[in-house]
Amino acid sequence: MANGTHSPSPHCWNGRYTSVKNRVRINHSHCFYDIWYQISATSLRDGSAIDIILDDLDRNKIAQHQIKNFIWIFDLGPEGISSEDLEKVYQWFLLQGVQKKNFRVAFSAIEDVAKIDYPCVCLKDRLIYNGNWYQHLKNQNIRWSELEISYKLICLMRRPSMSRALLAKKLLAKFDDKSLLISLGTDGGYCDSFIQKLIHPRPFPIVIDAPIVDQYVQHKLGHELFYGCAANFIVETSDYTAENTWHSIFITEKTFKALAWHQFPLWYAAPGLVGEVRKLGFDVFDDLFDNHAYDEIQDSWVRMTQVVLLAQRFCNQGLVQLRQRHWNRLVKNAQRIEELHTTAISRHTEALERLIYGT
Repeated sequence: MANGTHSPSPHCWNGRYTSVKNRVRINHSHCFYDIWYQISATSLRDGSAIDIILDDLDRNKIAQHQIKNFIWIFDLGPEGISSEDLEKVYQWFLLQGVQKKNFRVAFSAIEDVAKIDYPCVCLKDRLIYNGNWYQHLKNQNIRWSELEISYKLICLMRRPSMSRALLAKKLLAKFDDKSLLISLGTDGGYCDSFIQKLIHPRPFPIVIDAPIVDQYVQHKLGHELFYGCAANFIVETSDYTAENTWHSIFITEKTFKALAWHQFPLWYAAPGLVGEVRKLGFDVFDDLFDNHAYDEIQDSWVRMTQVVLLAQRFCNQGLVQLRQRHWNRLVKNAQRIEELHTTAISRHTEALERLIYGT
């Protein structure tokens, strides 16, 4: 058996991923695997990730016949990998002789862990500390109640895709430049001719207020222009229309930021996401958004059309008065963010320790 060379603490799982180079870390009988890191959704679903896994194990001097000797702890990190995505990997490990009880997973996507036949935990608010955005926001000491509304709606889309480009086109058709603050493709260096044609005559990428945001500063927005938007059109990472992305319900820092920014939220995401945000104790303003009925629409394109129309109807109201009328509710959402953020590390560490040690 390979010798233990590293004893990872559960604390190292909490959102600090930028320096990860080796996905595998061994501690005696436990093998910790950051299977989220630079492994595509498609390769997990179709099983081709097995070749990557074998390379990782070979690099760490774990022979295939030794796999059954370890307790495997799979960290799915800041990605929306679901149990369905992981199924072929799970079955492969069983074929190597790994017992079900020794295949253990920490999900960030929403999962009903009671229905999964291996030990696992669901850390649905795990990305609340992604990139340390909240502490950065707190350090700015924003006087939220004094902010004037600068735009009706904000929609920030860092990673471009066909569906996001189509959404941008739909929003730009319904809102003028004085009402909508929108970005698309601000992760730098990404240039897709199809997306450029889709949003023409708009330039690609669509950049607002600052240079293109790179990986290291994307969570450190510092301009009150963003915070003064009345409503936030949140485009979550999961997307049914793109092949190589997550299809799960997956709550990222995008949702938490909008609520911390005291904004009225709408979502374009996998169906059912709004319901999960409710379960976390947030006011999603059902009375103002027709109970977010679009959240149950399975067809992605129909859902997109419906939520854009809803955003248009909502923003045609007197938003200054509406914000004043519901200010206490917006404040309570921001307070709920602080509650979750304050307890997140301890809650998640405890859950991970139970997973690791089987307690």
